[in-house]
Amino acid sequence: MALLRWRIATLVSIAIAISYLDRQTLPVAVSAIAKDIPLSNQGFSALQSAFLLSYAFMYLGGGKLVDSLGTRIGFAIIMTFWSLANASHALATSFAMLMGSRFLLGMGEGGGFPAATRAVAEWFPTKDRASAMGIINAGSAVGGVIAPPLIALVLGYAGWRWIFVITGGFGLVWTLWWISSYFSPANPPEQIGQDSVTNLANSATRIRWIDLLRIRESWGLVSAKFLSDAAWYFYLFWLPKFLKAEFKLTKEDIALPVAIVYVIASFGSIFGGWLPMRFIKNGWPVFKARKNSMLIKITTCGISGIYSYYQM
Repeated sequence: MALLRWRIATLVSIAIAISYLDRQTLPVAVSAIAKDIPLSNQGFSALQSAFLLSYAFMYLGGGKLVDSLGTRIGFAIIMTFWSLANASHALATSFAMLMGSRFLLGMGEGGGFPAATRAVAEWFPTKDRASAMGIINAGSAVGGVIAPPLIALVLGYAGWRWIFVITGGFGLVWTLWWISSYFSPANPPEQIGQDSVTNLANSATRIRWIDLLRIRESWGLVSAKFLSDAAWYFYLFWLPKFLKAEFKLTKEDIALPVAIVYVIASFGSIFGGWLPMRFIKNGWPVFKARKNSMLIKITTCGISGIYSYYQM
């Protein structure tokens, strides 16, 4: 059963890798795109803002969708939607169409992490959830590492539009894999057996969204994400463009420094899942262990941001 749980975590991690690959298509291929659709820095910023705006709102909507339809069907719908939205970039002939595709991509990907979190909640006991989410989060780094060399390879043989077609196709293939492989602990296939799986999701106490706003810890988590994601999304969206503009790097040259950032992020994701569990095993209370782990993450992001600022 433990092996089955980690197989599911790996499957979800691949979905997150695909999502970050899809996000990176525009930043890495922006120079090629700009030859057909002019893009200033302000225009490029507007495209990323369109993505993040819909992405933020769909964190709520995507989570509600998965709660209503279940993890298996909900995640399949979300992945299909964002894969088609990503592929739709290939049809863009104007800045407005590009922005529309970016907005739709954010809508789809906004449900990705809520769906991933629900899968972890269904299959993993509390003591293993941080490690599972660390592995799943590492998928974001894998997607970031793959994007530059893959896009450079595609551009060497075809136009930039094919990048979106190919990466969108990855998501559709994953959806077929997901539908054929994933099942809820409440509805296991016959060879697994109901008694072998603990239905963690159904045992959880339901709570209204509005009640979450009255919990101090909720605001702590929101604040932590607000502080750390500012640095993370700068690297995600602007690093390839910055390296090309400031250091005149080609698409092939960009691959290595971008890969280094994401490899470090991958280790950080896994370490971030392992660290609170280590604190807990050493006798720390759960809340103290997780809070101090989060403090380390935020401090590291802050130092990285300050260092990056003074290097520019």
